[in-house]
Amino acid sequence: MRKLLLVLFLYSAFTSTATFAAEPGAKALVERGLSAYLTGGPDAAIKAWLKGSGMEGNTQALTQANSLRQIEDFYGKPESYDIVKENIISPRSEMIVFSINHVKGIVFGRFQVYRVKSGEWVATEFKFHTEAAALLPSEMVFGK
Repeated sequence: MRKLLLVLFLYSAFTSTATFAAEPGAKALVERGLSAYLTGGPDAAIKAWLKGSGMEGNTQALTQANSLRQIEDFYGKPESYDIVKENIISPRSEMIVFSINHVKGIVFGRFQVYRVKSGEWVATEFKFHTEAAALLPSEMVFGK
């Protein structure tokens, strides 16, 4: 009987994990917006990042596009991006840190993402800054 219960428990744990694993990950959400930024500009990026989130359609959240435009005024257009770090905060939340490489400088970004019950990842908070020390944990910027 114990073996049967153990087998059932392991099977259910495996299948529930596999269900979540089939969904695109948190990193995919961030990369979708970054790709939209490179090809369609700040508005396309913000809309991609906010899709399905509680912030979707919020005019204040959409003003983040203005921040990206202001950065472009100094650094030029974005050319590429790098995912710097992914950190699991809880079973349904992650923090993704990335950089956006512009013609004349770099911008750092930080996303907090959440997996809703359907398995889809949505943004719950994000920030951009041209100064790494203003946005990233000190260990990432200065080392240990």
